[in-house]
Amino acid sequence: MDTIKADIEHAITIRDAGRLKQLAGELHDVNSVQARALRHSALGQAFALHGEHANALEHYRIALDESIKIGDRVDEARLTGSIGNVLKSVGDYTSALEHYHRALGMFEKLGDSAGMAVAAAGIGIVHWFNANYVTTLEYFYRSLSEHEKNDDVANSAIVIGNIGLVLLATGDYDAALEQFEKAHSLHELRGARHSVAHALGNIGSARWKSKDYDGALHFMGQALQIHMELENKRGIALISGNILSVHVDMGNTKTAIELLAKLDELQIDDPNVGIERELNRARIQESHQEYESADATLQSALAKARDHGLRAWEAEIHGAIRDRAQQRNDFAAYLEHNSAHIRITEEVNGRETASKLAIQAKQREIDAREREHQKHMAVLHSTLPKHIADRVARGETVNDSFDHASVLFLDVVGFTSNTSELDASTVVALLHNMFTAFDAICAEHNVVKIKTIGDSYLAVAFGPEDSEQRIANSEQRIANVARAMMKCSYQWPHTGERIVFRIGLHCGPIVAGVLGTERMQYDVWGDTVNVASRMESTCEPGRIHASAGLASALSAPIVIHERGMIEIKGKGPMKTFWLG
Repeated sequence: MDTIKADIEHAITIRDAGRLKQLAGELHDVNSVQARALRHSALGQAFALHGEHANALEHYRIALDESIKIGDRVDEARLTGSIGNVLKSVGDYTSALEHYHRALGMFEKLGDSAGMAVAAAGIGIVHWFNANYVTTLEYFYRSLSEHEKNDDVANSAIVIGNIGLVLLATGDYDAALEQFEKAHSLHELRGARHSVAHALGNIGSARWKSKDYDGALHFMGQALQIHMELENKRGIALISGNILSVHVDMGNTKTAIELLAKLDELQIDDPNVGIERELNRARIQESHQEYESADATLQSALAKARDHGLRAWEAEIHGAIRDRAQQRNDFAAYLEHNSAHIRITEEVNGRETASKLAIQAKQREIDAREREHQKHMAVLHSTLPKHIADRVARGETVNDSFDHASVLFLDVVGFTSNTSELDASTVVALLHNMFTAFDAICAEHNVVKIKTIGDSYLAVAFGPEDSEQRIANSEQRIANVARAMMKCSYQWPHTGERIVFRIGLHCGPIVAGVLGTERMQYDVWGDTVNVASRMESTCEPGRIHASAGLASALSAPIVIHERGMIEIKGKGPMKTFWLG
């Protein structure tokens, strides 16, 4: 397993999707959680390299679940970041940011400098998409510093290229080109063709922005060729869109139309690529005097830019709509879109922007949630059943139905009258001692404590439904718990008299789930729970009162005695039993 894991890590490093799929195939018949985690991780990476985002996300999430099962915190953090990468690629920037922050927090706890660097770079990219360039550079340089400390040339080169993207977006084309060329040289030395292609595309973009169209097409063409050889769908779409933009700027309408048709045949998940394509479509439509179509295309592109918080694109599209309004003498639209263009352009150029505030607020929210999460993890595992706590920690919604379970309600007889003569600390200490003992009894018999309300105690015995014997076992376990609780001996401090309990038992279907997001509580509902409560409330002091359904499932050494027909609120007359 160690050998194949090393092979997978090497294939990831050199971005060899074919090799990753081959290695995943070798793990197909290995029946272990670790093998499944490794296999799906490799497949997720392979699909991500080919731009097949839905498949990548599916396999990454399976791998993440398997890694959590075996307690592999390093892979859990790494896969969380990988999921963030896919979400970023499809334009779900808010979710991507959450995953990157989560991964960063995990790596920080692990003291994993390399992991921290990768997660920080991901956070920077999301801020770059939202045109928060100051924050972007903070994270990029933090990432670069960690990579350089680790002598990680490959990832250092990637971040250097990312820094060039910020310089390009802020109009410093020469400085951007310098960064892109530096990154390209480093990637070439390593023979990392995927990264080489991205660097070539970036060099082409810098030359395009500098109006060196021939140079732009030269480098973009080289990048496209590599992406096609690597079957990188996202890279093909990205560079094809850039090449289309260059031809539109050059006025090569015929070539642009042909390229647009090819681009329409590609699956485009990245909203940046989609918006660039639609802007070029609008320009082509305008050149053919299809003004209404051009206006509609621009409005659609603007909506997409707004939906994804892509402020730089918003500014550009407002400018294009403004120009169209001027051409048709629509003064109101001209004022509206010119104002928006100027305002957003100023915000993007470094003023405190709504986008930046929104992202920073999201960061604070994430940081606060992570801190609160860590504080309550111990409480979470102590108050919820372990398997439920693990599901909650993974972000699952717990809402389950059980066809059969056995429910116990316990109440302290005379609690109100007796505790009225005691101080609060004495009452709390008394309940703490009793309920701690009850918790231990439940744990011993594999019964789940649900909650306490005042002096009441609620517990449930869940049972697998694959055999009659196992269903009956839940009744037997809950009855054993009830008998053990009834044997517990406690005295009222002020009188010395023994504390007496009432216990009600019933079995049947229930619904169970976790309520809320703060101070979570696992609770149960349903008619079965209500009847168990009625069994307790109609019980005599010092006795265990059970429904006929539960009593009939019990076996020796538990002895049952028929009580008779009892009027149960909401149910009518019911035959019930005492447990001996």
